[in-house]
Amino acid sequence: MIKIRGLRRNRSDSRGSALLVSLMVIVGLSLLGLGFVAISETESAIAKNQQNALQTQAIAEAGAKVVVEWFQDPSWAQTNAAMPLNSSAPAAIKTTRYVGLNAGCGSGNPSACDYTGVYKPNAASRLCDKPYRPDNSNRFFGNEDNADIIINRTTAALAIDAFNDKLLASDAATATALDKLAGEVSEIKIFAPPLVAATLNAAGFWSSGTRYGVATIKVTAQQFQNPTAHTGVIASHSVRLVVGELPLPIPAGPIQGNANVSFGGNFRVHWGMETSRGQLTPSLNLTSLPWANAYERPHFEHGYEQGSGIASINVTSGGSGYGSAPAVSLTCNAPCVAGGSGFTGTAVITSGVVTSVTVTAHGTGYNPQFPPQVVFDPPGGVNPTATGVASVAAEIWPIATGSTFDDQDYFHELLAKEFQDPFYGARAYEDNMMDGAGGPTQCFPYQYTADEQSNSTPSYAFQWQDANQYSTKKKVVFPTILFDYWRRIAQAGRGYRGIYFFSYSGPGGAGGLFRKFGQGTPQSMPYWVNTVGGANLGAGVYFFDTTNGQNPQQLTGAARAAALTPTESWQSNDFGTPGMLMQGFVYVNASSFGTTGQGNNATTVQANFPGEPFRDIGYPVWDEAAGDWDRACGGQICRRGIGDGAFSCQTTMGGNTDGRCHIVVMRAPSWTSNENSALIPHNSPFVLPQCSSGCVAGRTTFVEKTWKSPLQATADYGQPCTVPGANWATLDATSTSDCSFPHEPYLNLIYPDQGANNNGDPYTVVVGWEPPGTQTFRPKQVDNQGAVVPCPAPGTMDLDKCTSNAYDVDGAVVPIGVILQGILYVEGQWGSEGNAWFFGSILVQDTINLSSGTADVWFDEKLLKGTWAPPGMPRVIVFSEQTDEQTQ
Repeated sequence: MIKIRGLRRNRSDSRGSALLVSLMVIVGLSLLGLGFVAISETESAIAKNQQNALQTQAIAEAGAKVVVEWFQDPSWAQTNAAMPLNSSAPAAIKTTRYVGLNAGCGSGNPSACDYTGVYKPNAASRLCDKPYRPDNSNRFFGNEDNADIIINRTTAALAIDAFNDKLLASDAATATALDKLAGEVSEIKIFAPPLVAATLNAAGFWSSGTRYGVATIKVTAQQFQNPTAHTGVIASHSVRLVVGELPLPIPAGPIQGNANVSFGGNFRVHWGMETSRGQLTPSLNLTSLPWANAYERPHFEHGYEQGSGIASINVTSGGSGYGSAPAVSLTCNAPCVAGGSGFTGTAVITSGVVTSVTVTAHGTGYNPQFPPQVVFDPPGGVNPTATGVASVAAEIWPIATGSTFDDQDYFHELLAKEFQDPFYGARAYEDNMMDGAGGPTQCFPYQYTADEQSNSTPSYAFQWQDANQYSTKKKVVFPTILFDYWRRIAQAGRGYRGIYFFSYSGPGGAGGLFRKFGQGTPQSMPYWVNTVGGANLGAGVYFFDTTNGQNPQQLTGAARAAALTPTESWQSNDFGTPGMLMQGFVYVNASSFGTTGQGNNATTVQANFPGEPFRDIGYPVWDEAAGDWDRACGGQICRRGIGDGAFSCQTTMGGNTDGRCHIVVMRAPSWTSNENSALIPHNSPFVLPQCSSGCVAGRTTFVEKTWKSPLQATADYGQPCTVPGANWATLDATSTSDCSFPHEPYLNLIYPDQGANNNGDPYTVVVGWEPPGTQTFRPKQVDNQGAVVPCPAPGTMDLDKCTSNAYDVDGAVVPIGVILQGILYVEGQWGSEGNAWFFGSILVQDTINLSSGTADVWFDEKLLKGTWAPPGMPRVIVFSEQTDEQTQ
């Protein structure tokens, strides 16, 4: 009995321990369960936060890509991508920049800055539009904290809302707060691209240095707890893109070969130089403006100034032993033409030598082409006596005896003459067969007595141009076009409009078949590049890869042949409907490229003639305060704009602020030109040559009335020069004392309204100015859709839109039916035949061998100027992309 009670007591003690253990286990399990619940809630929060972060990142990336499109096509962006109008954009979005390293440069002392002002101050221009480089007003200088353009809710709430409406909703009418629950763009900044060796000044703007790109775009997207009030930031992401100009090749002419070039049949090259890095058999040569040497036109500034007074005496020999100044007089021996009178001058003696002659009375009636001879009488010295040459009317550009291409009146050798193509030329690295085998570097050196309208011995033909050696050799170069570089650009362009990569799929069609970015149905090359039919992808960069992705520029022989795709031989039936037009830069890795004709499939484009020729020798600076030429440059007349590559003019005279170079013309005095050593007189009024082929008969040749000092102007024009007024475009010397602003000499061209007839024969271009009231105004602008901008009515003439007597940087617009508008690069050979026409430039790595055909190539000079941009053509590419999460 005792034993049983003991067992019962032991069992009771175990029950208490089990209860305690059970309770502990239950608590542990509860805690573990609560831990799992907490972990689950944390994971949910992390997932939600990650979702918010990814959403804002995606919105920022999409917003940044839209801003890139602002640079690609500003006109389109204003309508379709919410880019603010420059004319109506709130001033707050454009930061005032203070650029320069001078101490104190900033808002408190802008006069200490090299440049101050906002980005694109001209309200008529578009934000983000080209040009990017010409002057400070078009460049970005700010750092991220001092961006040139800042668009946010503080600076421009309407603009940022409009941007989000376009980005996140179908249109503003349907935009609601629900569209922005996932986030919205809260800020757009555009500032300077990366710079090397630049300095950030105290004002927060970069100075000097080398730019690597056009701009940096920073777009910030945020998600708010209250999207309507934009409060309670949940997540924020920023994306930075660096954009730079699309680095298109810069061709030197309409067709360039990097090996031997041989044209046959009736092949014609228009509006530029055909060049070869090997031997050149030229196309049908045309009459063109002459070349003095490999670098220069004849110096047509000589003869440019009109008048009959003695402007200066150039002492060619000072003699010796003069005790006093000899008297200075003029005599007229052949070829001088008698008739002038009224000149007086005083000789200046230094150490017994005549050093100069001061003109005290200019006189009048002297012949500028055949001036009188200078006589120093009595000699008063020992042998040799002083000698000199009189310069008639040429106060700024006097003829210099014995100086090459400065010793004759070259201007009147060109005036009132017509040329088939003033811009045509032919240059070869090796032999140019225009003059047969061998010969000098300039096949037919220019002669003053030559007939400039003859193409039998043209001065524009050069050979052996294998080095830069002034003045006989200017090296023929071929643009550097790197396979790997352009392949990477094309492959990286996926997702951006206008940049396309095509992988080879196999032979077929007109040559090879290709897939866009390696996907989809393979199609022929003419299908892909056709922007008016076919794939209709629009203007852009088209890169057609090799058969195996290998770089053919690093291969030779069989390996190179295997890498190149099959011969592209296009016929008119390969183009489809409604027509054919390649636009942009087409990179072809075919073994050979050619067309047999275009049939009726050509597309009409509006093509600019090249601009008017000018001599880049600077303009003389007029000192308005002193009423004389600025002679602060060592006693010589100061000149600005020498060798800057642009037509230069003193545009600020008389308080003018329109930025135009005002040109005034006058009726041409009679002149004499030399044709095959025969002197041919021309008496004003002189009927322009083109009047024999359908133009208005009876127009007289006018010339420019250049600016002169008061005494010289009085001798040559009858009264001192005055600054042209608001109606300057219609003035001539019969009704005003106005004169042209000082500027570099140029040849005014009277353009036709067609580029060529149906056979490719060009319409002639005439050198000369016209009566102001009957000028030939031709449209010279093309809008962003490729259409001609018409000339306004004469009473409201806009010289930015029309050719005129003033200088035209772009020539008249004419329609041409072509299958190319842009650049075509062929890695292999080229053998286009038939009647296909091209506008732009054709670059061929291998030989060009054309035995027949009537193909024509017109050069688009805008490719050389950097202003080329057909409708829809991408202007920039993205160099780099960076994203960062700011808060979460």
